[in-house]
Amino acid sequence: MNVYDDQRLAAVAVVESLRAGVPTRASTRTLPDLRADVTGLIKGDLELFSQGKIIPGRLIWGPYGQGKTHMLTTMEHLALDMGFAASRVSLSREVSCHNLAHFYSRVATSLRTPDSSVAGLQSNLNRKKASELPDSPIQEPGRYVHPLPAVVFEDYFYTAGEEQGLLYSYLMGNKLPLADFRRIHRACRGRALPKFERNYRVSTDTSALFGLLADAICFCGYRGWVILIDELELIGRLGRVSRLKAYLNLNWLLNWSGGMTYPIYTLGAAAVNLQEEIWHSTDPNRKDDKWEMPKLALEKYGMDASEEMRNFFEKGSGADCPRVKPVTEEQLVKLLEELVRIHGIAYAWDAHLEVCKLLHDLGSQTIRTYIRATLEALDIRYLYQEEVIPAAKDDQVACTLEEDNDFFTEEDEEGIS
Repeated sequence: MNVYDDQRLAAVAVVESLRAGVPTRASTRTLPDLRADVTGLIKGDLELFSQGKIIPGRLIWGPYGQGKTHMLTTMEHLALDMGFAASRVSLSREVSCHNLAHFYSRVATSLRTPDSSVAGLQSNLNRKKASELPDSPIQEPGRYVHPLPAVVFEDYFYTAGEEQGLLYSYLMGNKLPLADFRRIHRACRGRALPKFERNYRVSTDTSALFGLLADAICFCGYRGWVILIDELELIGRLGRVSRLKAYLNLNWLLNWSGGMTYPIYTLGAAAVNLQEEIWHSTDPNRKDDKWEMPKLALEKYGMDASEEMRNFFEKGSGADCPRVKPVTEEQLVKLLEELVRIHGIAYAWDAHLEVCKLLHDLGSQTIRTYIRATLEALDIRYLYQEEVIPAAKDDQVACTLEEDNDFFTEEDEEGIS
C-alpha cells in the first residue's frame, strides 16, 4: 500500500504542475530560481511598495519560451507571500488593454488574496463594516476622478442579498444601469443618489474603479495591489490608434509619468519582438512606434500625452526594464537534477537520469522543453525501466505582430455603465 505523507504529496503537486505547464506556489518555491538577478530586482520593488511607497512598475523582456511566464508566476506568489493582493492576466484574443474598462473587469475578477483560494474580495468585504470607512482614504473628496465608485462601495455595506451582489458585480467591472444605482441607494440610505457635476464616463473614468479597488484591498488589510500582465507583445497586433490607447493605459498603470496615486504596482512581460518589430523597426515598410506614437498622441490628445509617449518608449527600452538572459548549462543541470530528486520522492523510487547527456542530446531548446523532456524520460524509466531521450517538442511558437483588426474580440467601448 502506497503511503503519501506531506513530503510526497508536495512532490506530486510540483511534478504534476510542471507536467501541465502551470507553475504553482509549491513549484516556484521548490525549484531553483534561474533568474535571481531579475527576481531580486522585483523583490526590492515589492519591499519598497510594502512600506507604502507608490513606485514605478517594470517590463520584463525575453525571447519566447525562456521563462517570462514562470517568472511572473513566481512574482505573483512572492507578492501573495508578502501580504499583497495580486491579479495576473495574459493578453489574448479576448483581452487587450486598449479598452481600460474591459481590461479592468479581467484584472478585478482574477484578483487573488494571500489567505483565500477564491478569487475576488467579497468574503473580505463581508467581514468589514461601514463604520470603518473613515479610517481609509476611500471617502476623501477628490480621491477619484469620479465619485460614483466610492458611493457604490459605501452602499455595499448597507445592502444585502441580491442588491449587494449587484453592487459587488459593478465593483468587479460589470455593467449596472444608473437607474439601479438610484433605486438601491434610495432603498439602503433613505435618500436620493447624490447629483454629480458630470455623468460617469467609461472612456475617462475607469481609473476611479482601479483606484477604488486598490484602496478596498488595503481597507481589507492587505498591503496593496500587484498587477501582472503577460503576453504584452500582442499589443503589436492592434491598429495604430488602439496601440496608442494601450500604451497610454499601460503607462498609467506602470506609473511611468508619476501620476499614480493609488497603491498599485504593475509588472509586465513581453517578447522582445515587440521592440524589434514594432517599437524600433528597421523595416522601411513598417512604422516605428517610438517615433510615430508621440506624433499621433500630439495630434489626438495634446502635448502632455505626446511627452508621456516619448518617456514611455525610453523607459520601456531602458535599464529599468531588464531582458531575461539565457541560462547557463550549470543552472539547467541544477534545475533538472532537482526535478529528478522530486520525481523520485513523488513516485517513491530511486530516480536517476544523466541530465547532462539529455541536454547535449536535445541540443539548444527552450527551458520548458528541457523540463518536459526530463519528465518524459523519468516517466518512461519509472514505468518501463527503459532509457530514452525524448524528441524535442515545444508548442511555443513566436507570433507575428502584424496589425490585425480582427485579432481581438470586438469589445463594447462603453463598458461599464
